[in-house]
Amino acid sequence: MKNFQLYIVLAALFAGLFSCGDNEDFSALHVLTDAEIAEMHRQDSIAEAERNRINADLLLEYSIDATTSDVSWDAGMVTVEMDKIAELFGLTEAEVLAGIAGESGAPEIKCFAIDWTTRADYANASTTNAPWGHWWGPEGDVTSWGDEINVPTVFCEFDYEAGEFFVGQLPGNLEPGTIKVIEALKYNELRVAVVITINASAPGQLVADVVSTLDLSIDVTALSSYDGGEIQFDLDQALTDLGVSSIDEVKFIGVNEDGSYNQEPVTNNGFWYDMNGYVGSYGDDASVFTEYYIDNPGVIVIGQFPDHLAGDEVYNIKYGLFANDKIVMFNIAVNILGYQDPETAPAGDPADATLDVALTQAYNNTYARTTLDVKETLRNAFKMTTYQIHKAIGSGELKLYQGATSDTDPAYTSDVPGYWLKADGTVGEWSEGVVYCCLGHSETELYIYAGNHPDNAASGNTVTTTYIATLNGAAVTFNITYTIE
Repeated sequence: MKNFQLYIVLAALFAGLFSCGDNEDFSALHVLTDAEIAEMHRQDSIAEAERNRINADLLLEYSIDATTSDVSWDAGMVTVEMDKIAELFGLTEAEVLAGIAGESGAPEIKCFAIDWTTRADYANASTTNAPWGHWWGPEGDVTSWGDEINVPTVFCEFDYEAGEFFVGQLPGNLEPGTIKVIEALKYNELRVAVVITINASAPGQLVADVVSTLDLSIDVTALSSYDGGEIQFDLDQALTDLGVSSIDEVKFIGVNEDGSYNQEPVTNNGFWYDMNGYVGSYGDDASVFTEYYIDNPGVIVIGQFPDHLAGDEVYNIKYGLFANDKIVMFNIAVNILGYQDPETAPAGDPADATLDVALTQAYNNTYARTTLDVKETLRNAFKMTTYQIHKAIGSGELKLYQGATSDTDPAYTSDVPGYWLKADGTVGEWSEGVVYCCLGHSETELYIYAGNHPDNAASGNTVTTTYIATLNGAAVTFNITYTIE
């Protein structure tokens, strides 16, 4: 009974709170008065202002324009008014910069950030390589490299020597639009907020007249390296056609699959091309690349992606010079030649072999390596040429085991084929390895190379192990001793 009475009282109270004047007809919608609408707008404005309020004693606002890019890390520079910050903190500009840098004896200035969407402080001084600076997601909230949820889009890194923020982008992640970020400082109880607005736009479409076209050709041997060759052209004539006097006034372009011009070189003033001859990227679909070195005038360098080319293929690529709304275009036919093996395989049947390998090297913290030529041992055992063995390594047909052979494929932990080795000579990962030891190869070389881990190894360490290379029905056993002096 008491509960029922309580419900009646509460119902009456709620009816009083939500009724409008003498209107007791709850079946009809209440029409808001102008005064009620104004009050609601005022409350919304207060709530919005509170959400947008930046907690700072000094607010510095800057804006930069950035062009989105799939290859460039740049966006722009922001010069911070350090004099205003120094005045607020009651310090000199030099003291502020020293405090940001964290120099010994400098004022204790805390670097942090403020998320744009919540205005919440992010306490860490940096998520970049700078003492003060952060990665930012597309909504202007702090993130870090590799974050798959709040994907990193732009970053700010403060140069405490110049008093500037370098604002950059993660290639391929910045979309056209606006991102606002807040970098912040605190000294005692005083706070400074540096608001940077990044206005990003897509690169404009290049429209220009092709004033001359040069048909060029080069023969490139298919290799397991990046080597190719060089093509010479008349640079003076090209500059004349463009109406400029120096290559410094020229930009380098390639041609995309849709026929548009690519203005973002990724090699040295050049481009990677895909298997269809259009501007592409480094990776599985890459064929050849172009480069141009200013100190080697009139020469276009052509290279290749290792092991992607085969004899009798032809790649027709376009590479151009652009200036004064004019283009000099090079149509380059890259003719691929098959590799001509200069060796003859040793006569006889494959036969097992054993080789003792002693490697000695002074400790170093740079992963430097020492090598031993094992070409003749492998050639004579497998009865194959150096090139044939090199190709077998690349294809995985040659298998390099540690300790003993197995019916399963080796699980390499260092450069393929090779391993990181623990102190007892067994296979480990990089984090636990003392030395690495691998089989190196090219069209003309076969060698074992090894080096020490900078953190896990020390002078005086000796690691012994056994490697077994199998190919063409034979096995070569390497008894390896690596000594760190």
